[in-house]
Amino acid sequence: MNTGFLNLPLNQIFLGDCLKLLKQLPDECVNLVVSSPPYNLGKEYEAKKALEKYLEEQTVIIKECSRVLKKTGSIFWQVGAFSNQGSLIPLDIRFFPILESCGLIPRNRIIWIRQHGLHAQNKFSCRHETILWFTKSNEYVFNLDPIRVPQKYQNKKHYKGNKKGELSCNPKGKNPGDIWLFRNVKHNHEEQTIHPCQFPEDLVARIILATTQTNDIVFDPYMGSGTVGVVSKNYERNFIGAEIEEKYYHIALRRLEEKPDKNNNFPNLKSLRNYVEKTGENIEKYRFDMQTGNKATERKKAKIFPEEYHKQELENRLIYEESAFSADLRGEDRPIDINLNGRSNKKKVNSDQPSNVDFKQLEIEL
Repeated sequence: MNTGFLNLPLNQIFLGDCLKLLKQLPDECVNLVVSSPPYNLGKEYEAKKALEKYLEEQTVIIKECSRVLKKTGSIFWQVGAFSNQGSLIPLDIRFFPILESCGLIPRNRIIWIRQHGLHAQNKFSCRHETILWFTKSNEYVFNLDPIRVPQKYQNKKHYKGNKKGELSCNPKGKNPGDIWLFRNVKHNHEEQTIHPCQFPEDLVARIILATTQTNDIVFDPYMGSGTVGVVSKNYERNFIGAEIEEKYYHIALRRLEEKPDKNNNFPNLKSLRNYVEKTGENIEKYRFDMQTGNKATERKKAKIFPEEYHKQELENRLIYEESAFSADLRGEDRPIDINLNGRSNKKKVNSDQPSNVDFKQLEIEL
């Protein structure tokens, strides 16, 4: 592989150990590193190792990632927790000093919240993972405008002074903050493949749009099912990646190609929908790997809610749970659950129930 700056393996995924690929890349050749390394939790796709051995191996990888990162570049490292005989160690606590030891500068500790996850009986159930954002220097790229979200009070105006009557907030929207609530890629998610742990594409898009420019290079040492490559391609960025598991490597290539295989199958519903929209072919001619129904649904017949909807849903749920707990402590009647048994009871909701978002306005087509 020729690794001169003009001959980088752009828009390719290397099948094999990411360290072998990293060793072939020159210094300061990529603009962004974003990845979710194996969590060392004994899942079917990774071997369980002693935690210290795992962290030693990760230190070598991160040092190489830092070496290939440009001075204006960023690294986003998404991790969960290590569980061992009932104890739970948040991996970001262990990774933070590793990243600092590589001369990287911490910018944010992003909390990715999920409403659902593994249930625990002897400790509190885990409902979040962490994304650590570090930069190579203080001269780094950060584009806020492409990732702004709606203001909470979009029409709020100054009521006095020289700016009276003018909007008191940025009409383009606000900073999304460091708490993210993108839906996890699980059952009924159009991006789902056979890979058990995928990044949501929108989550990766926020990172890429915020910290790179068009034609920049994004590197993912653990490409998995190819999400970083897919999003980079969608937003006119180049990518380089590695994946050691052959079955996931082929899933990634199929997602990038967005064409049916010899059996008229697609790796996920999203690539199938994209294909039939481009070609005008009948969706019923094809299937996707995770399909359980008789036929795939067209995008126009499906709905998805954006991150702001999920944030409001979580806020409402947490407020309800805490209100119910407080009522129990005081011997009072519990408040009515607006989604009792999965059904909305909005007409019965107490007027104090928060509802800052018009969910129908937030609904967008898949």
